[in-house]
Parts: sequence; C-alpha cells; structure tokens
Amino acid sequence: MRQLPADFFRTPYAFYRQLRAEGSVHQIRLRTGVRAWLVVDYDAAKEVLRHPDVRKDPHSATGAQARQAAAGNSGVTAANQRLSHHLLNADPPQHSRLRKLVTPAFAPARMEALAPRVTAIADELLDRIDQAAGPVDLLEEYAFPLPITVICELLGVPVEDRAQFRDWSVAVVDTPMSTPAGMRSATDAIVDYFDRSVAARRKHGLGDDLISHLLTASDDGDRLSHDELISMAFLILIAGHETTVNLIGNTVLTLLADPPRYRALHQNPEAVTPLVEEMLRYDGPVNVATLRYTAAPITLGGTEIPTGELVLVALASANRDERHFADPAAFDPDRSSNHIAFGHGIHYCLGAGLARMEARIALTRLVRRFPELRLAVDEGDLRWRESILLRGLLDLPVHPAGAPVDSTGAPARR
Repeated sequence: MRQLPADFFRTPYAFYRQLRAEGSVHQIRLRTGVRAWLVVDYDAAKEVLRHPDVRKDPHSATGAQARQAAAGNSGVTAANQRLSHHLLNADPPQHSRLRKLVTPAFAPARMEALAPRVTAIADELLDRIDQAAGPVDLLEEYAFPLPITVICELLGVPVEDRAQFRDWSVAVVDTPMSTPAGMRSATDAIVDYFDRSVAARRKHGLGDDLISHLLTASDDGDRLSHDELISMAFLILIAGHETTVNLIGNTVLTLLADPPRYRALHQNPEAVTPLVEEMLRYDGPVNVATLRYTAAPITLGGTEIPTGELVLVALASANRDERHFADPAAFDPDRSSNHIAFGHGIHYCLGAGLARMEARIALTRLVRRFPELRLAVDEGDLRWRESILLRGLLDLPVHPAGAPVDSTGAPARR
C-alpha cells in the first residue's frame, strides 16, 4: 500500500507520474491512517466521476471503509449533520432534485452580470496594495478577499460580518491550522448564523441575494427544506471562494516564474481566457475530488475495487495524463484542453463559471496595475496548503514593483 511522499503537498506531480506509469488506480494510506483507492489517469477518472455504482453518500454504500468515512465526516455535531444536506453529499434522485432547484440561482447571465462589481472589488484591493511600503502577501491582500467578498455579497452577508465568515471558512477547510474543536465551533456558528439569516428574511422580506433566491426556489411545488437551504448556503460559502483563491494564487505564481509571459498578458489581456483554462489543467485549484464510495464492485484498468471502499479521484494527476495531453508538464495556453479541473458528470462544479470570471478579472486587473510584479521570496521557500483536496499556497509574498496604472490606464498617484 502506497504512502504519500514527504513533499507531496509541495510537488505532487512526480509522484502522480510514477503512479500513472504503474496503473490507473492504487491503494494508498493517507496521513490520517485512512485507506483509500486513488485514481490517477484521465480515462479512469472520468469513468469514476460518472459511474452509477460510485456514490457520494457513504450511507448508500456498505462496507467497513464507507462506515469509517461516514463516522469521520458526519455526526461530529448536530450542526455537522445539518450541513450535510447539499449537492456534494447527494446521489440521484436526491441530487437531481437539489440541482434542479438551485441551478437557476447560478444562471450564466446572472454570474456574468457580477463582472462590473468583481472588477470594482479587485480595483479597491489593488488600491490598498499600491499604498503598501514594502512586500505584500498577495493571497492575504488580494486572492482571498476578492472571492470571499463576492460570495458574501451574493449571500447577502453584511460587511461587518465578512471577517467572521473568513475565519469560519479557514477553520472548516482541511489545513494545518484546522483543529477538530475549531471545526466543530465553526460549523456550529455557521448553522446558527444562517438560521438567523433565513429567519430574518422570512420575517422582514426577501432581497436579491442567493439565500432569498434559494428560499423561493420551486419546482412543481417542491422547495428546499430548511436544512437543505442551510447546507446549500454553507456549500456556496466554502466552495464558492476556496477554489478561486487557489486558482488566482497558482496562476500568479506560474506567471511570475516566467516574467515574459506575465508581461505578455499585460500587453494582451484578451489572452487571459485560454491562459486560465490551461492553468486549470496545469496546476488547478483542486488536487483530489471530494470523497466517493463504491456501492458495488467496480473494475478500473484491470483492478477491482470492492464494495464499500473510499475512492479518491486525483484531478491534478488526470489533467497531466501523458496519454491524453501532449507534453503535460508544460504550461501551454495555446493547447486545446478538455481538462476535468471542475469535475465531470452530474457533480460538475455549479460555480465553475463564477470562478473562471473572477480569475480572469483578478489577473487582468493585477497585471494592468502592476506590470512589473515579482516574487519577494525564492519560489522554493513558498509554503503549500497541506490538504489532500485542495491545491494552493499558504502565502505569496510579492513586490508590487514598477510604475502602476489606475483603473483608467493612467499612471497612478502614490
């Protein structure tokens, strides 16, 4: 049984390349001691992501591993159980029902209509960076506050509550800073907050925020239950910004490692769309897809996975599969890419369009304002999140060097 190498979180790709050379799926033991099956090639990954006998709800599978995962990932507190009634934990027909109810709130036109506001938020954050006397942490000052502000505005969260939302988000995501007690406290607080938010809307009237839209979502009289609504708000909070933080940070790091490419984006901002798509493939924000379980034996690449087993799909590995992508270790925005960074099948990320749009705006506004941005530390000194699910930096110190411009393109006043 394989173990994750010591440098896995910093650079997982050599490990993945070795695994792909040996087979499509491997048994591994995580650092928590949990045993799982890791799927590493593109075709097998897509097969698992759409396989009818691979489930999201561990209670629909049987076996020791599924029971262990269910015990470890739910039931910690009553709040945790209430936050589990969302799309990522559901299988058909429940998943189909939930997705039908919530999809209108994420309509492409509604997401694209946010672009002017996202641009304004980006420029406000860059204005603050422009006033810094020395190096700044681009994650702390830009990549994190941009999407969390967007999500909070979407959810109708008041400005004074957004710092608390950020703290809760950090606590519940798998990071070295997370503790069981901290996660329990954060989930309890999130449930209490959304309970009060829903009650306030029902008493005082609805707005144009996502919680209000979810409250009124209906399909032939079917509506979200209270706990389903709370769970969806929680999912939007966490999934709605974590991937974007990583996507922005990973992309900026990749560009700063190749200064001519960074400057080229400054000269040709329209190139941002294929650049973001290639970044999603090359070093995307999600390392491994969320947990899945076998409800019946399945065979992948000649290997049978028994019933009731935990299955992890390594999206980061699948997107560098040599049998599907030419020279996959090269960053090439000109390639025609059909990556699976946002998943595949019925669980394809509902917020993919929002994440893409935020990343495009974040990058073009950044390079416009700071065309000579550069790293403030050696790349080897950067710290990566120790999360099996997420692929992202803990910090990104940069010098906002050069002659910045303001939002109109004129030289900015210092």
